[in-house]
Amino acid sequence: MKCAPAAVPARRMEHPRTPLGRVAASLALGLFLALWSPAVTAADRTDPVVAQLKRKGDAAIEAGKFDVALAAYSKALAIEPSPALHYNRGRALQGLGRNADALAELEQFEATAPDALKSAVSDLAGMIQLVRSQIAELSVKCDAPGAVLRVGGQSLVLPLQRALRFDPGNVVVELQAPGHETWRDQLTLAAGERRELVPRLERQDLRGTLVITSSVAGAFVHVDGKALGTVPVELRLAAGEHSIALRHAGYEPVTSRFVLRPKEHRSFALELQRTPRFYERGWFWTGVGAAVATGTVIGIALATERSAAKGDIPPGQITAGLTSW
Repeated sequence: MKCAPAAVPARRMEHPRTPLGRVAASLALGLFLALWSPAVTAADRTDPVVAQLKRKGDAAIEAGKFDVALAAYSKALAIEPSPALHYNRGRALQGLGRNADALAELEQFEATAPDALKSAVSDLAGMIQLVRSQIAELSVKCDAPGAVLRVGGQSLVLPLQRALRFDPGNVVVELQAPGHETWRDQLTLAAGERRELVPRLERQDLRGTLVITSSVAGAFVHVDGKALGTVPVELRLAAGEHSIALRHAGYEPVTSRFVLRPKEHRSFALELQRTPRFYERGWFWTGVGAAVATGTVIGIALATERSAAKGDIPPGQITAGLTSW
């Protein structure tokens, strides 16, 4: 069975003129404890676990144990939503110096609490304004489609609905968008500062790096048909298929094709083979061989031909008479 908590009388107070004095006075006079709505009736029962957690948080606030108080109020809020608990969380967060988070809780209290409950807090608007003056606000604009802002452990799709709030100090801001290079910066934000960022994202460079070398000094390089000078050559190329040609007088040209991946760093060491001299070529020796073979045959033929004085018919062996015409 749920029981209504004991009524805690609401206390109004006037804050001192100085901001720090107002904060100290509100803490000292226990505004944390005066937040259960006086309109609670028998029909509006509060979960006993929630009431117990609230009492634990209140006691921790009085003892200056703001982290314990925040944990207790957060558990209670998870069980039973209540504008009063948003206020209590906000005050605990203030005690921890987390004013940016405290402001969100106090604004939630202001937006959801009934007037009777808000009247328990003297000068709520002034308190909220004081907390707002202790934080920095940052707005970020970017026209790149699909831009995502990463800051404070959050990933937020642009455009932002409202400025981001931070406690004073350093904050790292990172902006990413498809097809663009990541933009990153570290900012130092001061209390009360309102800053607007309009980063210009650069198109992402997907080119790779190609390095061409050779053991033959002075070898001339062509890539995709474009003359680039002598080795060594280093250049940036778009991702995709490319061709390399390497030439040098007195050497056989070398060509190669390759595929370069986005942002890849690739090296080619191309070796050139010396062009054979004419007497070192195969066709030369084939011709020489043929010529030698032909000369041998001719020589043999010449060597075996008999002289006229040593014909096949011995002299004086013709017996037929000579016939005159």
